[in-house]
Amino acid sequence: MDQWKVLFLICLYGAVKEFRPTEPYMYEYQHNVLNMSEHTLNSKVYPIWTYSYLVALIPSFLLTDVLLYKPILIIEALSYFSCWCIFVFGRSVWSMQLLEMFYGWATATEIAYFSYIYVMVPRSEYKSFPFSRATAFTRAALLVGRFLSYALAQLLIGLSWADYMTLNIISLVTMTLAVLLAAVLPMVKWRKAYQKKLEDNNSQNDLESLVNDASYKDYLKLFFMELHQNLYAIYRNPLILKWSVWSALSSCIFYQIVNYTQTLWGTLPEEQNKYNGITEALVPLMGIPADLITRQLNVNWNKWGDVFLAIGSIIQAGLLFWMSQSHQIVIMYICYIIYRVIYQLSTTIAQSTLALSLDSRLFGLLFGINTFVALALQSILTAIVIDAEKLEIRAQYVVYSAYHLAVAVLFFVIFSIWATRKLIKSRSQTDA
Repeated sequence: MDQWKVLFLICLYGAVKEFRPTEPYMYEYQHNVLNMSEHTLNSKVYPIWTYSYLVALIPSFLLTDVLLYKPILIIEALSYFSCWCIFVFGRSVWSMQLLEMFYGWATATEIAYFSYIYVMVPRSEYKSFPFSRATAFTRAALLVGRFLSYALAQLLIGLSWADYMTLNIISLVTMTLAVLLAAVLPMVKWRKAYQKKLEDNNSQNDLESLVNDASYKDYLKLFFMELHQNLYAIYRNPLILKWSVWSALSSCIFYQIVNYTQTLWGTLPEEQNKYNGITEALVPLMGIPADLITRQLNVNWNKWGDVFLAIGSIIQAGLLFWMSQSHQIVIMYICYIIYRVIYQLSTTIAQSTLALSLDSRLFGLLFGINTFVALALQSILTAIVIDAEKLEIRAQYVVYSAYHLAVAVLFFVIFSIWATRKLIKSRSQTDA
């Protein structure tokens, strides 16, 4: 199939699967329509997503290559479809728990979406079909889908043109379309994937003969051999290790904030929570230009990155504490948007820094490992704050604020150690 047609299909699939207008008003629907209490949702329903995501991530990561991408994309689409079938027809707590389990599967299998187009575009065609452009298009498709769905949700709810169930039905229809799109995507042939891996390894041998003489077993051997070699290549580099630590720590609390912010908003009267849609829609709109500006800054992030991350964590700590104490929905909305934009900026800096010292083919593995560690930390945080201590949502946000302060202190200490070593080395050279 023509490469542009494949790109169009995968981008269309990405936009459609992200078109879920229910999401900005998920808590409002479950709390006010299904009559589930804040405590029930906070302690018995929402934590299931974290545990499900954690359990499903490693199998998804390994099976994406083994099953050649498309089956994992179909599982992702079917998982989202199952979620909104439950949203439309489910009414009980256990059904919402089942929904969160499927939601965890869907988010864990998203790795196949970003890997699929990479395999479908041969290295020989990069000049006529730039992979960087394909990557940008696939990521942009997700943002477009989210923005349009959240804007539609805001329009329908804000103007009282529809109720929450209408949003569920619209989401279910688009998830049905997503399943169909995933099914019509062309299957990746294992020989093409095998050739791609040989190209990435800069094999100097006759690729065509190697691929023709190989078997699927050879492809699997190469995959697991690469996995072992890449793990060693990643974690012998202290710079990569440091930025990976930050990525895991920040993603852990970011997932927690995204998962429970609607619960915090829900502590205010329902009539005040009519602008969730536009708030969620503004996040990608503000994040994109901020991301582009950050990429253009001529800053040595190896030198000043620790300070930036520490200052960013302090600001995020202040925003979360303000949210925990505020009873004005506008303040909560503004703090949430700024919090997410800072996270986007910090993530961009981390990616840019890693790009200087990491082979591009290792990004997927590094992302998968960092995400797994983040989810493991989030599971521990959830078990302590929600399951064991059973803190109310506002008290939880005070804990999350303190978490960010601890991250800030950690990176200030790292910077202080680096600066001290530089100073001692400089003085020793001067004395010599």
